[in-house]
Amino acid sequence: MYFVLVTFACLCNVAFSLTADEMANFGSITPFYESNTGIQGYVYVEEDGDYWRITANGIPDHDTGEFPGSGGSSSIVEQDYDYLVPQNPTVADEPTCLNPGAIGIAVNGVVFYNPWTSKGLDAVAKETFDVCDGHPNQRGVYHYHKMPSSCLFTIKEGTPSPLIGVALDGFGIYGPVDENGVTLTSEDLDECHGRYNNEGVYQYHTTSDFPYILGCYTGTPKVRNVLLTGDSCHFASEADENGSVAI
Repeated sequence: MYFVLVTFACLCNVAFSLTADEMANFGSITPFYESNTGIQGYVYVEEDGDYWRITANGIPDHDTGEFPGSGGSSSIVEQDYDYLVPQNPTVADEPTCLNPGAIGIAVNGVVFYNPWTSKGLDAVAKETFDVCDGHPNQRGVYHYHKMPSSCLFTIKEGTPSPLIGVALDGFGIYGPVDENGVTLTSEDLDECHGRYNNEGVYQYHTTSDFPYILGCYTGTPKVRNVLLTGDSCHFASEADENGSVAI
């Protein structure tokens, strides 16, 4: 069974990017033991000063492939995630490149990765994923590079997509259908793969085309979570026509 603990102080006169109701989406009430590990996932969310503290074990609440399998995949390993994301994120003066590893976390506690392999290639084109759009890396971290619409959420034409997670800079990540019922592609979004909704709130959208989830950070993630320097930190706008970047 998934567990979610959400504690909130008064939200009076404060406009968070993600509301208390939206943050309450983190977790699941459906009992599910992941087949490879026999473990139940969990997600906890609580306030920590100006941040949301999200802790999770990274075990998905849906079917997974048989791991380890072909393609160099490892067994799925339980994690100990502890992320701080801003409650009231702001758009930075300049966007920030995407680090290796987690760039956000889904409502089920599985992390989102950038669109590249460790060699800088388009991961969705070059790697193999299970029926629910994820796979583990060599360290056993189960994650999503692509839009996880097979199991995490369902795309319904004309129906706005739900919140599916949050980026480490604090801005929400939604499916591809906007609040007007329009299915978006990357051409409809900015460099970082986001847009302002009808209420003037910035949000990211997943799409079926590159870069799939994020192209960069519009806000500023808390530094302790990620490494934002070096040759391995990239913008999707740097990618060539095949989605590759130089590593």
